[in-house]
Amino acid sequence: MLRKIGKEEKEKPVGGWILLGCAKGALFSGLIAWLFYQSMLGLICAPFCFVFMSVGERRRAIRKATEEEQQLFVEYLGFLKEALLVGYSLEQAVGEAKKGMLTMYKATTPFLRAVTKMQRKMQLGQPVETVFSQWAEEALCEDIREFSEVLYIAKRTGGVVQQVIADTEQVIREKQETLRYIRSVLHSREYETKVMKSMPFAMLAYLLMFMPDFLEPLYHNLTGICIMSVVLVAYAGLCIVVDKVVCISI
Repeated sequence: MLRKIGKEEKEKPVGGWILLGCAKGALFSGLIAWLFYQSMLGLICAPFCFVFMSVGERRRAIRKATEEEQQLFVEYLGFLKEALLVGYSLEQAVGEAKKGMLTMYKATTPFLRAVTKMQRKMQLGQPVETVFSQWAEEALCEDIREFSEVLYIAKRTGGVVQQVIADTEQVIREKQETLRYIRSVLHSREYETKVMKSMPFAMLAYLLMFMPDFLEPLYHNLTGICIMSVVLVAYAGLCIVVDKVVCISI
């Protein structure tokens, strides 16, 4: 499930997807003006291209950030479980797990900044389950929110926190393994869809360069403009459908 970008994640993906979306939108609108209309008036669709490409890049950026956060979270749970096994309390284990993460990642990463923020709140006297719940509200990864809810119930009812952490870690790793398997199966299909989406532009470019008279009746007249517009709208709709089919998330 995709959620809005939290405060901690904004600094990383936002600028990237905006710039990349605008660049792709400019290129795409230029190709449409040249290949579909042979006129600068075709740039009238540029705003739609910018929006379409930017939305796509934003979704990809959020998906990538979510998967990175999920991977860091499952590694953090592993360190958290180990700290509990050697006798630390959950409050102490939060800091010990962070030390383990610092051996592999920089303290400036959004995930570790969130963990540091949790530590500060606990130092001010907030219960650990409340701190995890507050973190989950800002996190992209749905697993963090589910874990915080289970942890809250376990702490309030005297449940075995260590078992909750172990079960959550196992479930996330199984989800990741399933997702990797599905993507490996769909990898060739994703490549095929990219090729197919580029074919209309490649064919039009080829015809324009080597057989310009063949397409001449479709340009600079109302009938041709209407035909090209219908084709373009149908193409955009098919691209949206294909992207939804090959987009897999667990």
